[in-house]
Amino acid sequence: MQIAEALKSLYKKVTGEEEAPTESQIAELINQLAENWPESSGGSSYTLPEATETTLGGVKKSAEVSSVSVSDATAAGEAYDQAIAQSVVALANANKTAINAIITNLKAAGIMT
Repeated sequence: MQIAEALKSLYKKVTGEEEAPTESQIAELINQLAENWPESSGGSSYTLPEATETTLGGVKKSAEVSSVSVSDATAAGEAYDQAIAQSVVALANANKTAINAIITNLKAAGIMT
């Protein structure tokens, strides 16, 4: 599509006229659009909606959560000894702490209620 054809289509769409416009009518429409175009502050006027459970929107970045630094639990042999049991308890407690920190940070950022 050439520019002239596109401008004629625009003119018809904006004015509702069926007849092909003259160059003068197209120029007048362009000038009218330019004069009535909303002022811009230099950026987009779009406001990102807040995300909800049902609405897609923007979310805040949550605070950083440290990695779990406790050693992995080792495989138990025939019998559990105190050291293996304690390593499992330590790992479970560290995971609980990390999960709670994630939940707290998500709530503080407004990502989770």
